[in-house]
Amino acid sequence: MELIRKIKWNDLKHEYGVDGERLLPWGDSKFPFPFGGAYCITRAGTTSKDHINAPADEEEMFVAIAGKAKVFLDDGFHDIEQGDVVYIPAGKLHYVDNPFDEDFHFYALWWNNDIVSGYRQEKQNSLVNG
Repeated sequence: MELIRKIKWNDLKHEYGVDGERLLPWGDSKFPFPFGGAYCITRAGTTSKDHINAPADEEEMFVAIAGKAKVFLDDGFHDIEQGDVVYIPAGKLHYVDNPFDEDFHFYALWWNNDIVSGYRQEKQNSLVNG
């Protein structure tokens, strides 16, 4: 199993209004972790797509890596900067606004019952099958 993955800075994908690279797939496993994830960059002067996560039970967490931004949750804007962590409960409208002069880097992690169950099943199968 791959233990270290280098980010492909010249091959970032643009989705949800941010540039980034998804954690998955990882090797041959569909559920190598009990969560999905992506390294994301909200470019200076841009705003990510506003959305509610789907499926409906999906929760999410942002870990701020560099820069600063404003995260919108149902109740309004929240200033975040390097080192801050944002929890986004299922069903919350959210997006990242970066009105500043530097890019905002963050890691997004998400999970729901299907991802966690799939991870547990893969681990159980690997224990049984050796």
